[in-house]
Parts: sequence; C-alpha cells; structure tokens
Amino acid sequence: MKFLLLTVGLTSICAIQAIENIHSKEELVVEKLIGPWYRVEEAKAMEFSIPLFDMNIKEVNRTPEGNLELIVLEQTDSCVEKKFLLKKTEKPAEFEIYIPSESASYTLSVMETDYDNYILGCLENVNYREKMACAHYERRIEENKGMEEFKKIVRTLTIPYTMIEAQTREMCRV
Repeated sequence: MKFLLLTVGLTSICAIQAIENIHSKEELVVEKLIGPWYRVEEAKAMEFSIPLFDMNIKEVNRTPEGNLELIVLEQTDSCVEKKFLLKKTEKPAEFEIYIPSESASYTLSVMETDYDNYILGCLENVNYREKMACAHYERRIEENKGMEEFKKIVRTLTIPYTMIEAQTREMCRV
C-alpha cells in the first residue's frame, strides 16, 4: 500500500512538472511562418466552440507594426475567407487575438515549429491562462511532421478535451 501511494505521488509530481515545462518558443522568426498551412489535427476543450483552428490558413503575413495577419478559409456552404489580426506581445512566440463573435481575447502561442514542415499552436483564455485548444498544422498535406511533439503538448492539457483529425475533403483548399 505504501508503495502504491509513493508511486501515485511521484507520478503526480512528474505530471505537474511536465505541464509546467512546456512553454511557447523562446524565439520566433515570424518571416519564416509566412505562407499557407494545413490543419492536421486539433485538441480542444469540450466546451470550446471557437472555430479558429477548424480552418486551413491560406496566408500568414506580417504587418508593418510587427503583428500577424491570418487569412483563413472557413468551410460553410462555400469557402469563405476571413482575416484575423494577431497582436504581438512581449513574448516573441505569443500573440493576442480578439474574437468578436465571442467578445473574448485569447493568447495564441506558437509552441513548436521547424518553419518548413509543421507548426504547433495553442489558444489560451487571456483571463484564466488555461489552454483551450491546440492545433497541428503542416506546410504540405499528409507530411505527418511534428506528430510526436503535438502529442507531448496535448498531454499537458489539464481540462477534458476532444481530438479532432482534419478531414481534408471537407476543408477548403489553400
């Protein structure tokens, strides 16, 4: 019984340390993110309804002020182009995004990228600093780069979440 309690305690400590050790990238070269990205999969909180990660990214652009502009393609009856402004923050890999339909602000953090193949990002509620959704994007469809890194990030989510794999036939093509 003592061994079981010790094992559970040590496992909990390791899990807490793993959660605290995954942060956004220390440095980010925004210019290398420019271009299209295809969503591969997403993990999001059960109650999280914002569709930002449900879309392919047609274009990432840098504004003269150093912010990012995302042009995404949303699948409705047809493909609709939408633009989002991501305002830079003090941290190079974190951007603030306001979503008018939700009347809420979120922090979009670039967790990991190799710039050429994949990018992993997470949305956090600005008020609660809790990850609400994380997504895995690739430059080319079906490359499967960054899968292990994405799984590590998903394991740090502290809330119940749903995994959603992209159905490329149902998504707008970039």
